[in-house]
Amino acid sequence: MITKLWAITLSFLSFFALWSPNAQPNSIPETRSYVGEVPNKYNIWPTEDFVVEKSPFLWGSGLEFLFSAKGFFTGGHKNESLLVLHKGKIVYENYAGGWDKDKAHPMFSVTKSVLSALVGIAIGEGKIKGVDQKVIEFYPDAVIAPGQESKRDMTIEHLLTMTSGLPGDGDYSDWNWWDAQSSGQAAFETPQAAAPGERYAYSSGPSCQTLAGVVSKAVGKNLFEYAEEKLFIPLGMTSVTWDAAPDGLNTGGFGISMTPRDMARFGYLYLNHGRWDNSQIIPARWVAVTPPKSKALKAYGYLFWNFPLLPFDNSYEANGAFGQYIEILPQWDTVIVRTGTQGPVDLFIQDIGSLLNLS
Repeated sequence: MITKLWAITLSFLSFFALWSPNAQPNSIPETRSYVGEVPNKYNIWPTEDFVVEKSPFLWGSGLEFLFSAKGFFTGGHKNESLLVLHKGKIVYENYAGGWDKDKAHPMFSVTKSVLSALVGIAIGEGKIKGVDQKVIEFYPDAVIAPGQESKRDMTIEHLLTMTSGLPGDGDYSDWNWWDAQSSGQAAFETPQAAAPGERYAYSSGPSCQTLAGVVSKAVGKNLFEYAEEKLFIPLGMTSVTWDAAPDGLNTGGFGISMTPRDMARFGYLYLNHGRWDNSQIIPARWVAVTPPKSKALKAYGYLFWNFPLLPFDNSYEANGAFGQYIEILPQWDTVIVRTGTQGPVDLFIQDIGSLLNLS
């Protein structure tokens, strides 16, 4: 069985070896240097609709197998949709389980990557000074408990890299912020587990909600309103909805739903270094350092994952629970989108969400 799986995997990899796109090599630098704008040489911008030139033999069987296997080894989640955007065109698109191109799908932690894009946009506009800006500047009234003074050293970069020292998802206290009058500030006031920069702890609650509050305060408007104006509407992403805490602040760590085609638009924006048609939506510098490439942040940074899809490329991904992926493959001029089925764990999370009025 293992031999057969390996043979099929090698067959899938050979598709890429035989298909040699004319893309520029991955230009995400090891350090934070400006790489300049990389124009879309095909001049294809799916703001209103996509160009579809399906090549099911090339893309279908291999990728369907790859993501089915990936789902099996990460919880048994099955493919609900799979879409491949190559050189700006949809070359493969398939749906299952009652899903279709017009039905928005819960994105879970892909929301974090959208939040990262908004941070980059706000920095580009000068509304946030930079990743080294102290978080306390946005929460001057936050209560700093005795022994928690190191919170004053927490920076935006700490939040972007999950090294803020705030509790991770394994700590139930990370839900204490939910019903607060100011969810972002309450998350900031959550008891600290470590000093900023000391350790990595994946935090969908305190860390991301604090960052969501930072962006909202910096731009002076509702986070979803800002996202629509600066990101969703320019790209033609019309399916997006975004949950909010009771205080009205959109949830930074989860809560976005969108169609696979809108997922592809978001990935295509990153593939083109933040450029869309004649507009630089996200600063090219920001895209070039997302996610950061460093020894300390091998797996995760700036709310994207450093998990190459293939062993010999430099792809990276937005990743949500239960099999939601936006794979960005600069070397192949390709974006791959996959949504996964809802399993027992997912239903449990939904039940918890209902109790917390998350739905």
